[in-house]
Amino acid sequence: MEDEVSNRTEALLIATMAPLAKNEISAALSVDPKTIEKSLRTLRKRYEDTSLELKMIGRKYKIGVRDKYSEVAFKYSESEMNKGELEIIGLLFRKGKTYISHIERLRGKRAEEELDHLGKLGLVEIIPKGRRRLVKLTRTFFSKYGKELKDKVKQEEKVSS
Repeated sequence: MEDEVSNRTEALLIATMAPLAKNEISAALSVDPKTIEKSLRTLRKRYEDTSLELKMIGRKYKIGVRDKYSEVAFKYSESEMNKGELEIIGLLFRKGKTYISHIERLRGKRAEEELDHLGKLGLVEIIPKGRRRLVKLTRTFFSKYGKELKDKVKQEEKVSS
């Protein structure tokens, strides 16, 4: 039974885009939280000597590629974001944060839909600021893509200088 729960937990964490909390995993699999804790420990051990790892992002979990192997995986993986969403990410990566109105001027009518998708992926956070809304990248974004993007930006700076 315990292996079955671990396998189901593994399948869920691989299939989902956004990291999941223990209670979300428990609800999705209809299993008590103590059993989920055991399955997470089992998965952590299962991945000890592999290219995968059970990542803890805040208090949520996701199965991902170890940093050591991320360059290969990132280079050949299909992006879960479209070109417009990548442009928004690029803007936020350079500026740190900006108002939605600025993104809407750049991206047009699709901006709201693209921001909604990025929010569902857990990559951006929208913060009310008076009557305006500020957008910034989340910790999830930086834990998932930060190292790779930082390295790519450094490489591009070397090439352009």
